[in-house]
Amino acid sequence: MTFHSRSHWISAAWVSLTLLVALATEASSVGSWILVTTIGIVPPAILLRLWSDGPPPTIAEVLYATEIRR
Repeated sequence: MTFHSRSHWISAAWVSLTLLVALATEASSVGSWILVTTIGIVPPAILLRLWSDGPPPTIAEVLYATEIRR
């Protein structure tokens, strides 16, 4: 599983879990939905922004991968 798919699955699970908790607690006011939105969106945004998948590939790695595909 690649970095991008893993981090997107974690983000989707977090947003879904937050929405389910909000629906289970019957959040109905505007303030509670603003709080739910903040709790649901901010952590995945930070995760996607800061979670690094390592250093970029070197030129040698790129050239080797190109040679393999030929």
